[in-house]
Amino acid sequence: MTHPKQNSSGPNRLVGFGRHMRQEPVRSRPYRWIALSCVGVFLFMVAVAGVNLLRLRTNVHTASLNIGEYANGRLSDGPLDILVIGSDTRAGNNAAYGSLEDANSGARSDVMMLVQVSQDRQNVSVISFPRDLIVDIPKCTSPTTGMVYPAASGLQINESLNHGGPGCTVATISSLTGINIDHFMLVDFNAVKALSHVVGGVQVCVTQAIDDSYSGLKLPAGVSSVEGEQALAFLRSRHGYSDGSDTSRIAAQQSFLASLLRKVKSEGTLTNPTQLFNIAEAITQNVTVDKGLTNPATLVNIGTMFAGIDLSKVVFATVPHEPYLYDANKLQLAPSSEDLFERLREDRGLTDKPAPTPEQAPTEETQEPEQAAEEQVSLDYSVPITVLNASGAEHREQDIEKVVASLGYSHITAEHSDTEYAASAVYYPAGYAGQAQQIAQKLGITAVEGSASYDAVTVVIGQDFTSGDVLSQKETSIAGDASGQTADQVKCQQSYEY
Repeated sequence: MTHPKQNSSGPNRLVGFGRHMRQEPVRSRPYRWIALSCVGVFLFMVAVAGVNLLRLRTNVHTASLNIGEYANGRLSDGPLDILVIGSDTRAGNNAAYGSLEDANSGARSDVMMLVQVSQDRQNVSVISFPRDLIVDIPKCTSPTTGMVYPAASGLQINESLNHGGPGCTVATISSLTGINIDHFMLVDFNAVKALSHVVGGVQVCVTQAIDDSYSGLKLPAGVSSVEGEQALAFLRSRHGYSDGSDTSRIAAQQSFLASLLRKVKSEGTLTNPTQLFNIAEAITQNVTVDKGLTNPATLVNIGTMFAGIDLSKVVFATVPHEPYLYDANKLQLAPSSEDLFERLREDRGLTDKPAPTPEQAPTEETQEPEQAAEEQVSLDYSVPITVLNASGAEHREQDIEKVVASLGYSHITAEHSDTEYAASAVYYPAGYAGQAQQIAQKLGITAVEGSASYDAVTVVIGQDFTSGDVLSQKETSIAGDASGQTADQVKCQQSYEY
């Protein structure tokens, strides 16, 4: 592969800003897991009438739905809300992922995804809650021991699982969002490996090679198919992604889920009873659910919902957050999160775009010619630009070089990459944000990121941009300033050579 220009710190290497967001005195564990939340999503799809549902029912472990003070919802009452919880337990079959001390230290809910299916069954919202979010955990009572866990303030949200079980995590999310949760699914390590084998691997994309000794993830730059241990490592890895934070890992999980949904949709898996049963068999042996999800009629109902949903209406989003007031290495909900929760409570979805108002700033199209010209002149057009063709199509670097040159840039290097990337993006070093935004807007590229890997504004042409001068890409505006993507969008994760 021919690499774009790099800075002196080494080839395409980002400066890592990994945040070890744990609350003391809990010891940081090198194999801290981010569980495969996709397991939960796929369990929604496995129910098909006449496919040995009673046998599947015997595979599943059950636990109480809500052991806090919020009332439970009903499947037939408005939107369907299901909380997918990823446990980091090292006990039992998961002992290989940690030490004896890890196995005896209890479990935490390191992945929490609230999945809402709208009442008209046309939209799906999947909201991720970072594990290091500081919240109030409500009073919970263990259904097995009767132990009462008093309400507590200022704890990490992933500690809720140790306050009596998954029902306390359900109660915590309910109290934060004001949403009654209908069902939950608690999954562990082995579920992801089994599921990824059944579907024959999932396609993922990273911008730089990753060799993460912590999670075991080893990937070349570009597009790869992962399954088994590598699929699990992709979702557990933190050190190779962007700034090394949990929110960067969540973005990788969302990309993985979107890719998984695209694959099974395109291959007709959701209408193939045999394949659906194989998925169900793989998942149900590694999951704990509330008793309502062992009901065959409920499973059939949920499976029917997911089979017909448009991928562009499946939204993955991370709850809006900001640094915690008393510890910048942890997070708290941002004020805009209430807008997101209100939309979920009112079943309005997350992709509604508000109508433009006269007070809104003018777009480039509506600016006066003199104003637009003044802003254009303020940019330095002598900065270095690299156009990297990673699309697999011939001569795309020359085509896009001409488009960039039409803006007035004179120092452009056009290169071809032997490694293909799934999605197009523009990366820029410090001080070049204006040029990057202008070029991205001209090309129709919505992924624009600052990166210490490059000493030039670098336009990566992906497999989604094999023809034309403007990338035709549907970008979704998510409510409440939440970050994320829709299932039909192809993303390549910003990474560094770790």
